[in-house]
This record gives sequence, C-alpha cells and structure tokens, in this order.
Amino acid sequence: MTDPSIWAEFIARMVGTAFVVIAISWVSVRLGPRIGGVVVGLPIVLAPGLGFMLLDQPAAFVASAAAGALFSLAATQVFLLVFVAMSVASGPFLSVAAAGLAWLVLALPFAFLPHDPLTGAVLFAAVTLAARRIGRRWVAGPVARAAGTRWGLLVLRGLLAGVLVGAVTLGAAVLGAGLSGALMAFPVGFTVIAVSLHLDHGGRFAGQTAYAGLGGLSSLAVFCLGLALLAGLLPAGLAFALALAASVMVTLVMTQVAGRSRPGQA
Repeated sequence: MTDPSIWAEFIARMVGTAFVVIAISWVSVRLGPRIGGVVVGLPIVLAPGLGFMLLDQPAAFVASAAAGALFSLAATQVFLLVFVAMSVASGPFLSVAAAGLAWLVLALPFAFLPHDPLTGAVLFAAVTLAARRIGRRWVAGPVARAAGTRWGLLVLRGLLAGVLVGAVTLGAAVLGAGLSGALMAFPVGFTVIAVSLHLDHGGRFAGQTAYAGLGGLSSLAVFCLGLALLAGLLPAGLAFALALAASVMVTLVMTQVAGRSRPGQA
C-alpha cells in the first residue's frame, strides 16, 4: 500500500508551486508585457522543484540537476522564440505545441551531455543574444493592453504546473540528476502563463511577454548557475538562499531597466 505521507508531500509541493505560478501570472498582467516578461523569469518552478529536491537528495545530486537545468534553459529560449513568432497569427495551443516541440528537440540531447555549469552559462548567453535579435521583428509596435483576469482558469492552470513539479521531484531518484534537471527546466510555468495570457489578453500581449521573457530568464540562469556552483561548497540551505537572492537581484535590476524603456518598445 502506498505510504500516505508520499501523497501528502506531493500535494504540498503541487499546491506550493501552483500558488507561485498564479501569483506571478497576476503580477505579469498588472505590470504589462515588458515588465511582466522579466518577472516571469523568476525561478517560479525551478526554485520550488530544486528546493524540495534538496530535502530528498544529496547536495551533489542537486548541483548536477541545476547544471542540467542550465543547459535546458538554452532550449527554453528557443521555446520562447518560437512562441513569439507564432503567437500573433496562431492560437495559444498551436503556438505552445510548436514551441514545446522545439524545446524537446534541443533539451533531450542536452540532458545526456556532460553538464559543466560554466559551459552551460556560455551556451545560454549565446542563445539568448541570438533569440532576442531574431525575435525583435515580431514584437515591434505599441505595447499591447491586458484584459481582466479569469481566476478560475488561472487557478486550474497553476495546479497543472504544480503537478509536474510534484511528480518530477518525487521521482528524481528514478529519473537521475541530468534528466530530472532537464524536465524541471521545461518551461511549464511559462507554458501555463503563456496560454493564460493568450486566451485572456490576446496573442500580441502574450508574444510581447514572451519576448521580454528572453531577457527575464537570465534570472533563472543565474539561480541555476549559482546553485550548481555552490551546492557542493556550502551547506545546502545557504547555497540555495544565495542562488535565489542573486536571481531575485537580477530580476530587480532588469525590472528597473524595463520600466525606463520607451513606451513604444516591447
């Protein structure tokens, strides 16, 4: 018979992650696509996922998973670029499906490569610069406006994101560090947010948010890099706290920069 504590742990992780995803989705709409896309780059799924993993696995395992997630984030930038390209002319589900396929093609091979954190950081930076340059053509023009928030659907979508985090973190020992990190880095948080924004506010708003997310994900990369480098050198809780603090600091700086952008920029 299944241990009831396992289900209680799964539910706690699912609900905790869902709460964070819902909160960030709401903030994104309130702040607009430029700043909202930066805020979406916070480690809304990876931080809970890797944090819970730290409770179950050795620090070296979590460091390896964080390094694997860093490589996977390069594929996430391609995910965002494909979504930006398709979001205006296509529906939310087709846009996300095409973006998810692009992520899968890149991320799965990355999961089985040696995961040197510094190499992953260089790869992420190169892909980010290229994606921002290519994606600029699809977000030119005035900033899109948001409509009202549909709370019932948003809560449901947030719970779906929580299911993935709960399942992957509890199954980490079976999946292995590299594959766990790769799956944890799948942009499930942004998938939920992107579909919600597209359905509720239109493809242009969702696309502009995704484009801003290309820069915003630098915060997530800093979190993964910091955890990958520090988890084996410092106590687990301190390594996690420092990595998360660095990530939040990057987001705050980028939010200030985005807030000073000219109104016509996306």
